[in-house]
Amino acid sequence: MSTPPAPAAPGGAPQAPLEAHTPMMQQYLRIKAQHPHTLVFYRMGDFYELFYDDAHKAARLLDITLTTRGQSAGAPIPMAGVPVHSVESYLARLVRLGESVAICEQVGDVASAKGPVERQVVRIVTPGTLTDAELLTDKADAVLLALHRGAREHCGLAWLAVTEGTLHLAECAWNELRGWLARLAPQEVLASAELPAPLEAQLRGWLDGLGSGGARAALTLRPAWHFDAALGQRRLCEQLQVASLAGWGAQELPAAHAAAAALLDYGEHALGQRLAHVRTLRVVRPQQWIDLPPATRRNLELTQTLRGEPAPTLLSLLDTCATAMGSRLLRRWLLEPPRDRAPAQARLQAVGVLRALGPETLRGALRGLADVERLAARVALKQVRPRELAALVPTLQRAAQLAADMQGWPLEQAPLLEELQPALQAPQELPALLARALLPQPAAQIRDGGVIAPGFDAELDELRAIQSGADQFLLDLEARERARTGIANLRVQYNRVHGFYIEVTQGQLDKVPADYRRRQTLKNAERFITPELKAFEDKALSAQERALARERWLYERLLEDLQPFVPALTALARALATLDALGALAERSLTLNWCAPTFSAQPGIEIRAGRHPVVEARLQETGAGPFIPNDTLLDARTRLQIITGPNMGGKSTYMRQVALIVLLASIGSHVPADACRLGPIDAIHTRIGAADDLANAQSTFMLEMTEAAQILHGASEHSLVLMDEIGRGTSTYDGLALASAIATHLHDRVRAFTLFATHYFELTQLPARCPGAVNLHVSAVEGKGRDIVFLHRLEPGPASRSYGVQVARLAGVPAPVVQHARQLLAQLEQAGAAAQPQLDLFAAPAEPPPPPQAPAIEEHPVLQRLAELDPDALSPRQALEELYHLRALLTASNEAATRLR
Repeated sequence: MSTPPAPAAPGGAPQAPLEAHTPMMQQYLRIKAQHPHTLVFYRMGDFYELFYDDAHKAARLLDITLTTRGQSAGAPIPMAGVPVHSVESYLARLVRLGESVAICEQVGDVASAKGPVERQVVRIVTPGTLTDAELLTDKADAVLLALHRGAREHCGLAWLAVTEGTLHLAECAWNELRGWLARLAPQEVLASAELPAPLEAQLRGWLDGLGSGGARAALTLRPAWHFDAALGQRRLCEQLQVASLAGWGAQELPAAHAAAAALLDYGEHALGQRLAHVRTLRVVRPQQWIDLPPATRRNLELTQTLRGEPAPTLLSLLDTCATAMGSRLLRRWLLEPPRDRAPAQARLQAVGVLRALGPETLRGALRGLADVERLAARVALKQVRPRELAALVPTLQRAAQLAADMQGWPLEQAPLLEELQPALQAPQELPALLARALLPQPAAQIRDGGVIAPGFDAELDELRAIQSGADQFLLDLEARERARTGIANLRVQYNRVHGFYIEVTQGQLDKVPADYRRRQTLKNAERFITPELKAFEDKALSAQERALARERWLYERLLEDLQPFVPALTALARALATLDALGALAERSLTLNWCAPTFSAQPGIEIRAGRHPVVEARLQETGAGPFIPNDTLLDARTRLQIITGPNMGGKSTYMRQVALIVLLASIGSHVPADACRLGPIDAIHTRIGAADDLANAQSTFMLEMTEAAQILHGASEHSLVLMDEIGRGTSTYDGLALASAIATHLHDRVRAFTLFATHYFELTQLPARCPGAVNLHVSAVEGKGRDIVFLHRLEPGPASRSYGVQVARLAGVPAPVVQHARQLLAQLEQAGAAAQPQLDLFAAPAEPPPPPQAPAIEEHPVLQRLAELDPDALSPRQALEELYHLRALLTASNEAATRLR
């Protein structure tokens, strides 16, 4: 009978029975087996050590030294370590790379331990469950999202930012998931380990596309049984302390309930406790937000540039918030614009009041406040540090003063401000408790002591008195011993390793009394202890240890006493963040000379003297001249603008500025224009620029057509669509046909508000048959030396020229190439003028010329096919296919005629 092979040891350890390893490695391997997919930081003295595969991985990711020390189970032990005092910087790097780390601390008594000191995993640091300030970005949330793929490609989503405390639920189709991921930008996604491999690969590809600057969103696979709808509904009711989810409209979301079950389980597993501060639920319906697909977020450069940089972007221009809380909220507003105009109208009213008061009135009160939002979460999780708690005291006092000051504001003009004012007044006993319990400048960590204020606890005060009396005792003892021994340079000192001692130099050792007992020998001195000093040492060190233990106990009691105040702190944080975000919008509107938009129930976009906010700001910074404003009018009669003109003339800037103005108005911000009236908007779609996605086997043109298809399927009559140079990635006739068909479909079928920039001059004939289309062009003139001057002004009618050669000269193309191109262009223009007029894609087929008086011949196959077609019955795709078929017939006919000749 053969012996079954030993199971693989966790973490890449040698395949040997556990008993074959050293006691230390046995302990490590047991812990590693509980966290097989997590790096284990194993505390050994002043270092966190990693072993075996973890050591190899950490050495590669962190660029730290990989070494080998000792043996276990007959094999060397690969090791790598990081210092305890600087562990946060290493954790931040690992989390940014999407890794999770289990922190394993010594919890046993080192002095009494027989064998290895007992160790336990005290916390798990994952990208989606961060709470430490050192690991978090001030101006963005760390979002943990769980997704459950249910029946018929239906997905349930549950997500939260642990430091924000609101749990969100939503459901969507699998093919809509990429848009949700782009909107939420989670740092970590939980999914079932039984997700089919092709879908898992697709999901990983989407997540890889979310990271920037080397960061990566992590995918964590969890057992399938964690995603249980019934369990999720029960857990949600327990979390919210309710009997039903009907009050939130969340009762009939089984797929989201399943995702919530996995989310709550994972969050509690990682943090080692219940998420007591998560008491708010929000159900998100797709129709609540204006849809901003990934391409739109990228092309409009809302939060990062096309190169992945944080500035210059719309958010970097808007964000002049005084607190990190306000910055995070402003970011959420920008990425989640509501379709309902009520929130935007309420914010505009509040911004109007703040403008009248002067934004600095509010911003001065907010500047320098603690991050109450994250502190509230850390208080609830009992992870808050003493200095963070101490910083709450002045913040609470200043918030109460702000609430009092707001009594003199015209709050009746801004109901939103009136709603926020009561939340600024935290319970009075909270700052009183903190001020009484904590020193004004406590130690950074409770383990160091020096946290609890004098007078808060009599026992602690007594222990501290013993410690404080030690200094005088040591001075008195030193003076007495010098007099007794005659050793003038004798010193009585203390250190943490050897305790109290009397130090005598080598030259004075002959004067040492008989009752001195040697404690330590140094190169030039000896250290001694006396019975009197030993008795004092026992008393003093005992008092010090007891004082530290008492302080830890008192601090834990303080955190327990703070738990009832967590809801008030959470409400205060939301009020402060909202005021800060509104203050930033007010300041920007005044500084940048923006106007308040108005809303209408009638569809349309009317902008007078609109400007691109980011480009205008950059022009002012660089002194490159004023921004040229332009008007925009899209309504029931004008739904499609065909925009022509030279490259660099401003077509893309104009289109983007319209989209940004619509977005700013939708979040309740003033806008860069003289006037703006906006009707209902449900989505902003963009197809701008040339790029590829070779990792997913998509060429530039394939990606262009994919985005175009998404727009054609997803846009509606209330959508704003930006199309820039569609069809340029293929041959001229293919591109022209596609651009024509897409523009016609957007006008006739979708009826979206569309800005369509093109170099195909043939498309300027579209308004002749489409009553809702108009021609516009960006103006340019040719100056002396045939140099081009861009006027950046939008004018009616089509452009007369493209000025491509002139733009090439401005780009630095060598002069001989430019000159040659000009000669060829002149020849082509002359040939074109002499040739037949260019094919009109929108005109009816020309009547064939009368046949000559000759023997009858068979009708041309192209004409036969045209006679069989009913243009009104064709879809755009069918029309395109028929166009290809007609061209193939014509080619075949010409080849046959050539052979006959």
